[in-house]
Amino acid sequence: MRAILSGIALALAAAAIAGCAANGPYSVAVAEEIMVRHCTYIATLSENSDMGSFQIHPKFTYDGRDMVLRKAEMLNATHVVFLADYPSGSAALAYHCPE
Repeated sequence: MRAILSGIALALAAAAIAGCAANGPYSVAVAEEIMVRHCTYIATLSENSDMGSFQIHPKFTYDGRDMVLRKAEMLNATHVVFLADYPSGSAALAYHCPE
């Protein structure tokens, strides 16, 4: 009985995590260039990542990709096309597409 309850609890936890990951924190969609050809260009956005102090496996304290998506959301962009997306920084074009 105990094994069944722990299995159910594990399944519920996995479903909750999968549901949160599927939604994503931003309302801006990442797109390819051909998908936004009918959209209005807003701005080019870029951010550098802060990788913290020197270490073998850096722990990011400031993620450039997240900041680019956050800025695009603040500009009411609906889509972004990433020009560069590296651990050290990201750059993207922000667009507003009609519904």
